[in-house]
Amino acid sequence: MGANTVEAALPDTLQKLTDHLTASYANLLTAAVVREVVQDCYQPLSNARIANYVPILVEHNSRTKLRQLVRRPDPTAPLREESDGTRGHSVTTALRRLRIALTRSA
Repeated sequence: MGANTVEAALPDTLQKLTDHLTASYANLLTAAVVREVVQDCYQPLSNARIANYVPILVEHNSRTKLRQLVRRPDPTAPLREESDGTRGHSVTTALRRLRIALTRSA
């Protein structure tokens, strides 16, 4: 694979996450869709000053988006970023605040 592929841009931990999620959603979504979702969730956190929690945040956000994709009647329509007020809102808000804190510049 070339240097410009998604796999080359992801650290090993996130590549393992991508592989695990691809296997989990094998019957529902293509591997390319899963890789794109993981990459999209990783991108805003790629320059985090404290990288310890980045894989956890990426996994949580990726699973949330993948579940949304699977439940939608039109999987090609863009996903909403804001919470829909359902269960898990406080966790989503806390993770969003943590992501902002991790990505703030010095």
